[in-house]
Amino acid sequence: MEIETHLVKKIVKFPEICTNCKIKMLEGEVYHLEEGVKEHLHSLISRKFCSKCYEKYGEKQLLVKRE
Repeated sequence: MEIETHLVKKIVKFPEICTNCKIKMLEGEVYHLEEGVKEHLHSLISRKFCSKCYEKYGEKQLLVKRE
């Protein structure tokens, strides 16, 4: 069973690492957090993407399931 997800714009409160490019995102920066559309997506498996990756690839491409 797969959970349908989307990205939500957030502000970094604690340093985070971008799931895609692995750069460190610092406090106060904007990032995009993966959340479930209808179901809860546990924070341990949700992905976080920096604004540069979001602008470059867009939500649809970033959310493609990785094998």
